[in-house]
Amino acid sequence: MVSNLSSSETTTPVLRVRNLSKCYGRGGLWRNWVSVSAASGVDFDIFAGKTLALIGQSGSGKSTIARCVSRLEKPDEGEIRINGTDVAALQSRELLDVRTKIQMVFQDATSAMNPRFSAAQAIEEPLLIRGMKYEERRWRLQGLMTEVGLRPHWADRSILEFSGGQRQRVAIARALVLRPSILILDEAFTGLDLSTQSQIANLLLDLQKTHSLTYLLISHDLTLVARFADSMAVMHEGRIVESGPTPEIMAAPKHPETSKLVAAAKAAEKKLAPVAGEIM
Repeated sequence: MVSNLSSSETTTPVLRVRNLSKCYGRGGLWRNWVSVSAASGVDFDIFAGKTLALIGQSGSGKSTIARCVSRLEKPDEGEIRINGTDVAALQSRELLDVRTKIQMVFQDATSAMNPRFSAAQAIEEPLLIRGMKYEERRWRLQGLMTEVGLRPHWADRSILEFSGGQRQRVAIARALVLRPSILILDEAFTGLDLSTQSQIANLLLDLQKTHSLTYLLISHDLTLVARFADSMAVMHEGRIVESGPTPEIMAAPKHPETSKLVAAAKAAEKKLAPVAGEIM
């Protein structure tokens, strides 16, 4: 079980996951239908204002966990408790309240939003669905755009007119518009150049402090995780194989899968390190 709670703290976790499992069917006309386990017996806790990173190679099950925790998919087994409420057991209508507490920021901001929308339409859509009046929507929109580093007068620009980093800022504003307490960052930095990654990471850290946000970071990039997450859980073949405080795992990985990921991250950092005389 993963916990990023210090020994001096006694608070209840904002997000508690127990024995989470999810299988998918696979087969076809000429093959027998079989059940494939994408996640099995996953446990972790995240406390208010902290960040837990789920890391692993492609196919390890980390994005399946993200979709189940956000209830984009229903888990086959297990509990997902947000402030004590088991959202895994909720039906579709009951999930409306959950959507205000937990939101996702996806890897590809363009595909996660209607490309025909303006920035204002993309950010305001969740409020419009909930029947919020125009004046209040606009007031919240302008405040959020400023907070994520976008100029309010860009509100009527098409999503496609923004750069990749700007689109991710729009996606972050959209995720925050319902004032959630938990954000799931599903490979939210992938595809951005290093400078933009750093800017978005700094923005999210600032927002976390300002709003006491709790983050579940889904990533394969340990270099980023080492700077961003308080704790990490390493996934391999649908299970968590190692977990604990990020600095401890980076310094002394115990599981072979973790060692492989840490070694790859250190090798990547060496390649990016400036050589003598290089302008930084």
